[in-house]
Amino acid sequence: MIGKIAVFLCLYILVRGAHLFYVYRKGKRNHKIMKGAEPFFYKKGKKGALLIHGSTCSPSDLRDLGKYLADRDITVSAPLIKGHGTSPYCLAVTSWKDWVRSMEEALEELKKEVDKVYIAGTSIGGNIALCLAAKHDVDGLISLGTPIYFRRKNFYKRLAFFVGLFKSFQRKWYKRIIDNEIQEKRVGYDVIPVKIVNEGLSLVEESRRLLPKITAPSLIMHSTKDFGVKESTVSYLLKNIGSKKKKVIWVKDAYHVFIIDKNKEESFREIYSFIKEN
Repeated sequence: MIGKIAVFLCLYILVRGAHLFYVYRKGKRNHKIMKGAEPFFYKKGKKGALLIHGSTCSPSDLRDLGKYLADRDITVSAPLIKGHGTSPYCLAVTSWKDWVRSMEEALEELKKEVDKVYIAGTSIGGNIALCLAAKHDVDGLISLGTPIYFRRKNFYKRLAFFVGLFKSFQRKWYKRIIDNEIQEKRVGYDVIPVKIVNEGLSLVEESRRLLPKITAPSLIMHSTKDFGVKESTVSYLLKNIGSKKKKVIWVKDAYHVFIIDKNKEESFREIYSFIKEN
């Protein structure tokens, strides 16, 4: 019996190791940007907005917001987070530090073009925005459904561990709750590299640690029907962000990424008003 178990473990290690090596090699190749996932830059006025998309998504989620701001003389930069917009294999070989570093580079490029910079991040892109606002001189922070507390976090963390023993990628389960018309317009990955679950949680913890260092005026926006992020996140951000000027906006009856959902222009107006006033 012990011999059979030992043989099984050896085979498992060999097969799993070979697969992980395959993922690594494929992730390190140069992959073309997916059609519709391209980063965009609108050169307009002397106020600039760095828009950061969410995990496994792309700047396509930000295009309508970007156009809205650009039409109102705001320079807009919506870059691709490292590992995104190409292949899930590319994302599988990145870390949360890679994600933050790629957005820091985009921030420095935007600062060359404008006098004032505002950072807006949706979902886990909001955690990247928190890190940037804590470490760099910016004129405003806009949090769009940024997670601090997840619903059923421990369950999904354990699930990711066990799934990761046998698989490198898992098909997204939450696509079913998104309106079909909205989903068809999105450009991103259909699968999630299991490895990035822990990378994402590490990013959330890092952003939480840095909250007291944020001094820029902050706008916190959150959906009242967010399927994955607890509403207690908002009160935590409000209490712990170091800024003296903070404002909370609740977005009613909307998907987690509410800037692509119905009545999105109401959110656009709030974001523009915040940039205009600060």
